[in-house]
Amino acid sequence: MTLPPQLLKHKTLMIALLVLSRHVAEALKVDPTASTVEICRTVKANRTSVYEQLGRISERVKELADARPGRPVVEVATAAVDDEVASLRLTVEVLEYRLRHPGSVVDHQGRTSYADGFRRFLLECRDQWPATLASFAQAVRVPIDTLRDWCRQDRPETLEPPKKRPPVPVDASELTRQIVNEWMRWVGPARAFIGHAAQCFDISANLVARLMKILGLIRPRRRKPPRYRGSTRPLSPGTMLVTDGKWITIRLLDSEQTLYLNWQGIVDQATGCDTAVVVTEQEDAAAVREAYERSVQFLAGLVPDALLHDNKPCYEDGKLRQTLEDAGTDMLPATSGRAQNKAILEGAFGLWEQRVGTLRLDDTDEETLLRSAVQEILRAYTAATNAVPRLEWDGRSRKEVLRETCPTAEQRRCDEAFLERLKTEHSRPTRPRQPDPQSRELIEHVFQRFKLHNHDPKGQLRQYLATFQPAAIRRAAAIVAAKLDQHQIERRYAHRYLAKVIRTQQDELDLERAAEELFELTRRQNQNWVGREEELFENLVDERRNRDDLIHAVAERAAFGGIPLQATFWTRKLLELLRGQAAQLVETVKKQLIRLYEAPKQQRLVLLDLITAQQQALL
Repeated sequence: MTLPPQLLKHKTLMIALLVLSRHVAEALKVDPTASTVEICRTVKANRTSVYEQLGRISERVKELADARPGRPVVEVATAAVDDEVASLRLTVEVLEYRLRHPGSVVDHQGRTSYADGFRRFLLECRDQWPATLASFAQAVRVPIDTLRDWCRQDRPETLEPPKKRPPVPVDASELTRQIVNEWMRWVGPARAFIGHAAQCFDISANLVARLMKILGLIRPRRRKPPRYRGSTRPLSPGTMLVTDGKWITIRLLDSEQTLYLNWQGIVDQATGCDTAVVVTEQEDAAAVREAYERSVQFLAGLVPDALLHDNKPCYEDGKLRQTLEDAGTDMLPATSGRAQNKAILEGAFGLWEQRVGTLRLDDTDEETLLRSAVQEILRAYTAATNAVPRLEWDGRSRKEVLRETCPTAEQRRCDEAFLERLKTEHSRPTRPRQPDPQSRELIEHVFQRFKLHNHDPKGQLRQYLATFQPAAIRRAAAIVAAKLDQHQIERRYAHRYLAKVIRTQQDELDLERAAEELFELTRRQNQNWVGREEELFENLVDERRNRDDLIHAVAERAAFGGIPLQATFWTRKLLELLRGQAAQLVETVKKQLIRLYEAPKQQRLVLLDLITAQQQALL
């Protein structure tokens, strides 16, 4: 490198650097006369990083050479003033200026912008301020480093031309004219005026932005350029992979050490899918080879056509290139000076710094290290979730919405009223359903018959199932028995399946009860909704002189059901006809219902249960 002349003139400083370099070479056990490549290979350092550090040291040495000997200049007050009163007076002047010129100071996310007029106003105030710059910065509420930059760059400036009033249509609304008048008072950036006007006039920011676009105050936002920007183009997924390394900073809290590990990542160029993540001590050929092998495994053996990389020396390793060449993958270096080649991976590294950053691990002992590692993993996951732009929030992330939302007083009252109502409803005591004695006895028999007691040793499940009607338990037990006989369910899960089917059958019973109630109500109101069914029944009576044939015909009608009212009508007729009949006829009807395979299975199960219950005088 070429040394600046001012460094060579500062001989004592140069000799001091030479002596320091000898001590460093002795500590690292390297030959200071060797080449940079040999030294980097000896200490296993990255040559690119070495050159970057060399540039930083050179800049600092220039500052030391330019610095004059002696103590730094300390600003002292040139006149005795009442500091507190003067500071308060200056603060009031600044606040009054900001009130007269809205937009002078705009707080953005993570930064603050100042209007040129506000900057000139503070520099004029600084000319009259007799105390230190630090006290001035505290009074005007501006960072002292910002003020130092303004003072250093202070020079005569040409006055900006006065702001032109935008043309307003003759038939424009009063709100439009008010927004234009406020714009003429605004001295800040145009984009920041959108939120300011939305708050002033209690309208949406989108409406203000649309009006400003119509008046020509702001330009429509251009669409983002494509990811590839001409340096490459999107290929088919899996055709080309992109690899690069990134240093991950790890801060050990107990020992106060800072460690650095290399994140060797590989992503698919077309989809951005991470195909491999490898953590090594440094970015080298071994890390790239391992990441490549994991990527091929991730792609189920699919070998990519190319691997895009940057121009670091580790990618020139002969063994690495031979391995990829044997596998059928070409190694392509990124275009020099065109970082867009690897934008898909560089963007991921940038998002890591924004959302996660340094990992902080507590290495006090093994337990705290494990807990802090899990804590950092969860922090990385939630940070990525919180920072992703959301469509439902107009492109803002959940974190931005949570931090920036300021609900109105009316919204706060509505929220408080809802919470109070919710608290009252949830604190209201509920009356649990009491078990039915018949259901309790029946469910005990079912559990004993299916040998399910070992799945409910405390009886809590049976206590719960006893709250359902006996008919629901009977029907569910019949279904479970059939499933167990056909080995369609495992016996160890039979108690869960039984509980589910009992709840389903209870819903069917409720529907049947509702249909019966509707049937009776329509009769009372003389609304004969089953007139067609009564005609069909009378025709069957005329056609089927034999009572047994009539019963079989009605059973077939009842099995097919139809709408709830039709099913209720034919079910009632069937039970009336079977009441008092011989057991042999009843069994024949049951067998008929079982063999009506084309009829709904649930409806046939209901009929079989009702017929059996009527036989046992349970109805």
